[in-house]
Amino acid sequence: MTNNNQCPLRKSSLEENLEKRKRKIEFSYPRGNYPRLCLIGNSNVGKSSITKWFLSNEKFYTGKIGKTPGNTVKLNLIDDPTLKYQIVDLPGFGKMIRLNRKQEVRIQEQILEYLEVDKQNLFLCIVIANAARIEDELDKYYFQRQDTIPLTMEIIMFALRQEIPCVLVLNKADKLNKYDRKRVTEKLDQVIVDFNLVPEGIESEKGLLDAIFTSMKTEEGLKPLKSLINLRVQRIDFSDYDARNELHKLPPVKKPQKSNNLDE
Repeated sequence: MTNNNQCPLRKSSLEENLEKRKRKIEFSYPRGNYPRLCLIGNSNVGKSSITKWFLSNEKFYTGKIGKTPGNTVKLNLIDDPTLKYQIVDLPGFGKMIRLNRKQEVRIQEQILEYLEVDKQNLFLCIVIANAARIEDELDKYYFQRQDTIPLTMEIIMFALRQEIPCVLVLNKADKLNKYDRKRVTEKLDQVIVDFNLVPEGIESEKGLLDAIFTSMKTEEGLKPLKSLINLRVQRIDFSDYDARNELHKLPPVKKPQKSNNLDE
């Protein structure tokens, strides 16, 4: 006897996991217009740890902090009520252990899209690099080749094209001895000059404002970095922005029709 009752179609656990992963890498943009501080850089350079250091209480941090690259795979919007601005912790450029190459590229596209669509609200972009690895990056993609640009420089140049002021933070500086630091500083200074990115000072309206060595281990450079941010906050005219307590009612910043590439 044939049973005409068919079992309902069910998704396998693999299909469900795939759908969850696709949803996971699509950014949710911030709502409304409000001053925002953005942190961006390669994977595993300490963006999330530095973000957490800025907060008055760890409970306001909504992302993950880990020792492996790619723990942050979406835009994390942090809203600490003691700060006069929101913090945007972006995923890192580079290898992400839980994602394939196509998904990595999609995340990188969304990072650039976000900088473009929310640039009017980004009063400062902190570009973070690993102080112990920046020399290898500069050697491999600048001093040893004539046809490539180091990723850290590309990120800065893209942000500046959006007219977002930047600060370069060289994190994990405790891993450098004084001779390493001198050599890194000399190479970095040369690259900054060659790309016409020489800092004009923290009072500048745009451009690269400063380059600061930092360390979460020793807290080197963190207070000067915070002081720089506070000086920039003092320049903000808050009457130009939406009320903070109304942001949750407003639509997200508009998503672009197509993404930009770093070299566009």
